[in-house]
Amino acid sequence: MSASLAVIEKDLRLLWRHRSGWLSAATFAAITVLTYSFAFDLVTDDVRPLLPGVLWVTFLFAGTIACSRTFTDEVEQGTFDALLLAPVPRTALYVGKVIANLVALLAIEVAVLVMGTILFNTTLVTAELLVIVGVGTVGYVCLTTLLATLGSRVRSREVLLPVLALPLLVPLLIAGVRATGVALDVSAPSAPWLLLLAVFAIWSAVGSALLFPLVVER
Repeated sequence: MSASLAVIEKDLRLLWRHRSGWLSAATFAAITVLTYSFAFDLVTDDVRPLLPGVLWVTFLFAGTIACSRTFTDEVEQGTFDALLLAPVPRTALYVGKVIANLVALLAIEVAVLVMGTILFNTTLVTAELLVIVGVGTVGYVCLTTLLATLGSRVRSREVLLPVLALPLLVPLLIAGVRATGVALDVSAPSAPWLLLLAVFAIWSAVGSALLFPLVVER
């Protein structure tokens, strides 16, 4: 536990010092929501049925942009190899990375929800919607953090991560959009979408934590 806390503290400090990746993700999310708000004004007055898709596509692409830098700086500076030589469990390193990414990404998502509430004149900051976004974020941060490890030593790592991650995130995207639609009262609760989202998050977290020690050894 102490090792994970040390990694979390280190990663949050590095995210603050080298925040270009997260600022790029936040800028992308803000521009996307702003563009959609102007586009919807030209097409329809009722934007609620369109909001679930807009929110989750924005979250997934912003998260992919941000998580692609998870290991890049450390690999280039050689500090990641030093971490692997430390007498701590590999899973502790993974948990620290995931929580650091989760904190930063949740901050971006809450800002997007607040911005969407203002631009679309629809209340998006509700307890139910925050739970849905939080569960979904855990799922894709766990998965993208693992996949970022695979591409950390590849030159085209920024292109490789979306290619690997997005096909695997399709179930999460469907469940997230449906659950958000139910929360916004724009679709009938024909299936337990939040449960499916939680199952994906658990599968992603457990599977990635088990695979991480094998991935870093290669």
